[in-house]
Amino acid sequence: MTEWRILFNPSKDIRALQLSHWEAMDIGYNCPKCGSERASVWLFPDTPMAYIDECCNQPVVFEPKTGSEEE
Repeated sequence: MTEWRILFNPSKDIRALQLSHWEAMDIGYNCPKCGSERASVWLFPDTPMAYIDECCNQPVVFEPKTGSEEE
């Protein structure tokens, strides 16, 4: 699992908000290989999201935070 933090909730991307019925949020994380700061739009933050990050072609997996993990 990739550690992540909320940048904007709701997302600043209006198209993402429309597609997700206003659930999308912008998140930040570090590349798992080189540690560079990265950002992404999570359309459905109540479900896991996974993809290959373009930075170093490494897989990233984001899991929803549970109530005890939320700040």
